[in-house]
Amino acid sequence: MVEENAAGASAARTSDLPAVEYRDEATSTNDVAIDAAYEEAPHGWAVSAGCQTSGRGRRGHVWTSPHGSLYLSMVVRPQVPMQNLIAVPAVAAMGAMDALHDLGLAGHVGIKWPNDIVARTDKTSGAATFDHKLAGILVEARASGEGPFAVIGMGMNVRPVKVEAPVAGEEGEEPAPASPRPLDPVSLEELLGPDAAVPELPDLARSLRDAVVARMDAWSQAVKGGAAAAGPLSPILSEYFDMVPMLGHQVAVLSPTGYLMNTGVFSGLDVWGRACVLTPTGEQTYPSEAVSLRAL
Repeated sequence: MVEENAAGASAARTSDLPAVEYRDEATSTNDVAIDAAYEEAPHGWAVSAGCQTSGRGRRGHVWTSPHGSLYLSMVVRPQVPMQNLIAVPAVAAMGAMDALHDLGLAGHVGIKWPNDIVARTDKTSGAATFDHKLAGILVEARASGEGPFAVIGMGMNVRPVKVEAPVAGEEGEEPAPASPRPLDPVSLEELLGPDAAVPELPDLARSLRDAVVARMDAWSQAVKGGAAAAGPLSPILSEYFDMVPMLGHQVAVLSPTGYLMNTGVFSGLDVWGRACVLTPTGEQTYPSEAVSLRAL
């Protein structure tokens, strides 16, 4: 387990990162970042855009990309064996949580397995109250002559938006009638409240990039030190648990198209990032590419 706070541990390194590039419009910031990575963009290189014309989410779903939101993609080169990159989505989500905690949102945001950022808009306790989606993260791993790398794409609602489909498109356009409804979007402005200053998009992009890279550097150092011998998530699993409000609660297991597959208690995660769900017929293990979970 990484003992120190990653954001603080790598502050000196993030100060040397390149500036975040900005574009008024992009087809997909992930596409821009992947192209840049193949052209030898360094670790931590990032691009943000005012809107995307062809944004995408997990499993190839359309990612609605209106103006007023943040679209950010970064290149990370953690210098670890490629099989370890399966942990990058969780590490990236933890970095985003660090940045949001710095804005004063500790206790109001959490990670929806494996890497979406969810929020609660009231003071009621319980996992089911984290029922609004603030941000989605899409990680795409590649390999080049320089070795394996990953591009981390992040879409975050900064100002209030009204959309018909889920903001990050994780569950598809329409859920099955028997399945839980998609999460409603919430914005950073709404969470911070009327008396708080919402960061300007360039500042927010830079703080998110720096926090994610800090987490990535701390995790990769732990992997190189042998802490991931049991599995890629071993160095972060305990801390990651604390950021996932659905753990220990009743969940619905949904297929990629939104159909209800099972229900049970979200009982844990393994060192490969798979969700363990205690169902009426016994414990089942699910990889994130095959299912999503929704609190009941």
